[in-house]
Amino acid sequence: MNHARTLALVLALAAVGCGEDTTVTPEAPSRVEAVAVRREDPTARFCDVAAPVGEGRALSLPPIEGPAMPGEGWRWINVWATWCAPCIDELPLLGTFRDRMQAEGASVTTYFLSVDQSADTVTHYRESHPGLPESARLADPTTLPTLMSSLGLDAGATIPIHVLVDPSGHIRCARSGSITERDYDTIRAIVSQ
Repeated sequence: MNHARTLALVLALAAVGCGEDTTVTPEAPSRVEAVAVRREDPTARFCDVAAPVGEGRALSLPPIEGPAMPGEGWRWINVWATWCAPCIDELPLLGTFRDRMQAEGASVTTYFLSVDQSADTVTHYRESHPGLPESARLADPTTLPTLMSSLGLDAGATIPIHVLVDPSGHIRCARSGSITERDYDTIRAIVSQ
């Protein structure tokens, strides 16, 4: 290409670049902005209902059968049923998460609350699935909508339900739906506050 053609091409490209298009593409956030975004309240995207530590609804459970809920530290209540496939799938994960958090110094216990129709159903299920955690059960499963409402969830919310109760006995987070491995950091952040 000769010198005259090169100059003409450069001038043509420069003219195109000087058009009236004033579109500005957003820049990526700075490190400071990115860190600020990551410091948002972890409950904002994870919980269906959230409140600051000590300011949420006081936990109130309907009558239950079986082991009593621990009264100290953070409590992670899992509402489940033997007929709920997502509930069953996540049960081992809850134990793994609890163990990891405790190893990292968090005072958190898990408490399982079945909504099955009978205690025998839960007992037989646990006998055929060794390693499943001990579970309490709603004494009257028809009180499930009342439980949901007391948690601040819609009465028709689906199980599994996860409720993180702070050491003062107030609901910090209530979530309808199962969890996955990617939720560990969020749950850990919630119980670290």
